[in-house]
Amino acid sequence: MKIAIIGSGGREHALAWRLAQSEQVSSVVVFPGNPGMDGEPKVRTDERLPTGETLRDDGVDLVIVGPEEPLANGIADELRGQGLAVVGPSGDAARLEGSKAFAKEFMVRHGIPTAEYRVCPSVEAARAAVRELGAPVVVKADGLAAGKGVTVCDSVREADAAIESIMRDRMFGAAGDVVVVERVLTGFEASIIVLVDETGHVVLPTARDHKPIGEGNSGPNTGGMGVVAPNPDIDTAMHQRIEREIVEPAVAGIKSAGWLFRGVLFIGLMIDEDGPQTLEFNVRFGDPETQGILPLLSGDFAELMMGLASGQLHESVTRAGFAVRDGAACSVIAASAGYPGPYTKDVPVTREPIPEHSGLHTAAHLFFAGVTGGAGDTGDTGAAADAEDTRALRTSGGRVLAATAWGADLPTARRQAYTLLQTVHFDGMQYRPDIGGDNVVASVIEEGTVPLVQFTKRGGLVPVVVQDADSRAVLMVAYTNREAFETTRSTGYATFWSTSRNALWTKGETSGDYLAVDEIRVDCDQDALLYLVTPAGGGVCHTTDDSGAHRPRCFYRRLGRSGLLEFDE
Repeated sequence: MKIAIIGSGGREHALAWRLAQSEQVSSVVVFPGNPGMDGEPKVRTDERLPTGETLRDDGVDLVIVGPEEPLANGIADELRGQGLAVVGPSGDAARLEGSKAFAKEFMVRHGIPTAEYRVCPSVEAARAAVRELGAPVVVKADGLAAGKGVTVCDSVREADAAIESIMRDRMFGAAGDVVVVERVLTGFEASIIVLVDETGHVVLPTARDHKPIGEGNSGPNTGGMGVVAPNPDIDTAMHQRIEREIVEPAVAGIKSAGWLFRGVLFIGLMIDEDGPQTLEFNVRFGDPETQGILPLLSGDFAELMMGLASGQLHESVTRAGFAVRDGAACSVIAASAGYPGPYTKDVPVTREPIPEHSGLHTAAHLFFAGVTGGAGDTGDTGAAADAEDTRALRTSGGRVLAATAWGADLPTARRQAYTLLQTVHFDGMQYRPDIGGDNVVASVIEEGTVPLVQFTKRGGLVPVVVQDADSRAVLMVAYTNREAFETTRSTGYATFWSTSRNALWTKGETSGDYLAVDEIRVDCDQDALLYLVTPAGGGVCHTTDDSGAHRPRCFYRRLGRSGLLEFDE
């Protein structure tokens, strides 16, 4: 089976990664994809504009559409009309995401609980709606706005400003010609993804997204800064209510409308004191929810998707051996400086090597989104994915990558996800340290078993104390950087970075003794190192004593009580 995916983000990377695991899949082509996907087994990217003709000529058996805009523009109809199997609803059904007013009317018509609202075609109507409903309110651009068209307003003044920005200043272009003003719902958020076709529906694990940019849900909304799955706040009873009160009426409404819907219904939820309320509908896999949910699915995912695209979802569940694994997953987004506003671009992405026995190789993955360059790079977390693999990647988007991990429980998944995230760096990188719970970053660095030496501090330099392994005498202090550290580990001899010559420097090449490194220790914050060494000779220091011999240590003077330096050899 040959599969094509349309899209370029982390969601599409995760889909390609999961589909490629199927034995019946020969290749996955992502149009246009991004260079971070290249190198995944069976996966390649293609910058051509995909058409029905080119996809048929390439022998594609299945097409999965990732982003919302092409779906709203009717791409699924177009490709189906040319004989291709497509995961994606018709253009008519895609209005559930393409127009928030249309979606709200659908909810009301089918008895799906949602917040009280007003559809406003003018600034005056929107301002009147704000005063009628009373602050706090939510102001939403009616059309597609890349997940950023929603503003929660605590006061009438804030709501008026949001209306002006959307409707007069046209912050989101034509998407803001109409706005929806609705009452604020309070509680906790959740989301659920439902596969839907004419034969039935399949509910995937719930998730908890984290929209605001800052820790503690502070700052402006984003496209999503991370996700955990399943949502730890959704118990069995609440899950049943969501299915009964929201999922089933929504699926019934889709069928009664007569739409061709062979795709994904994403439902954003708020759980308040009255139960589940619907915030929004999307008609595609969520991002970053997909990155967190797919690792929890077992069975042949390609078979499941082909069944969905062919109107045989009910049968394909059995054929695919579909099931949801026990455990939990966590996905943390790393974003560019300035996001969700104007953000930096073209910043190099670097990555630290991951030890073979870290546990990350089989239960963690990097899914790339806003990157360019670096052909041949991969999200693989294996030993081969060293710092060189992603050095050619450069940032090109607001959300750059997702560090995803899964495990027996949520604490395990969170620790592993943040451990993986600490192995990646680009200048200005920002992320939330509290995806799924309290800040665990310090614990990952201080209590973890994966080396995460903090080369991003002090201009890339880390101090090294060099100590004799036998006598425990301190011989010298120097600096190392990422390159020098890796050279030390690979050769077994102490190599440093010379700040005076601005060059790599192996002790013993120009003066003093070679130092065989017996053991490397890191301090609690992993921002200082201790090398226990065996000198290959009699002296370490480049200076010499009165006999002309290199001194055994660089600390051969002490500060005396007189304030002068005294020799202590």
